[in-house]
Amino acid sequence: MRSRFRGSGRILVVVAVFLVAGCYFGKYDKLARTHVQLLLAMAQKLEDVTREQGAPPASLAEYRYPLERARDFARIVGGRFQGRPSLAAFTAFCDAYDGVVRAAESLRGEPDAEGTLARARATLDERAAAVLRALDAEARS
Repeated sequence: MRSRFRGSGRILVVVAVFLVAGCYFGKYDKLARTHVQLLLAMAQKLEDVTREQGAPPASLAEYRYPLERARDFARIVGGRFQGRPSLAAFTAFCDAYDGVVRAAESLRGEPDAEGTLARARATLDERAAAVLRALDAEARS
């Protein structure tokens, strides 16, 4: 009798995993948009702090963490949504956010005379718009 319950427990765990995964994949559009909004807000914060202090923060971990989560999201949904223009645009957007963090980091001890951070931010904004356009197009089809 004990082994019968143990088998039932395993089945329940497998069913729960599939249900959670289904919910996660069912919210792809919403989660992608949330990551875009969060990374844009973090880029704005990084830009503001860098401008106000004349240099980037001593630690950029606060700015790298949301990127790690966004890339995890892309990796997790990658198998199911591979080939979608929105996922390709999202990956390019993540790369652009990384470019913003790197641009800020490159300003340690030097002024941004060449507008490096502003250019990186403009690229990020363009890539964000591309993700949102792709998500909108996929929602309509």
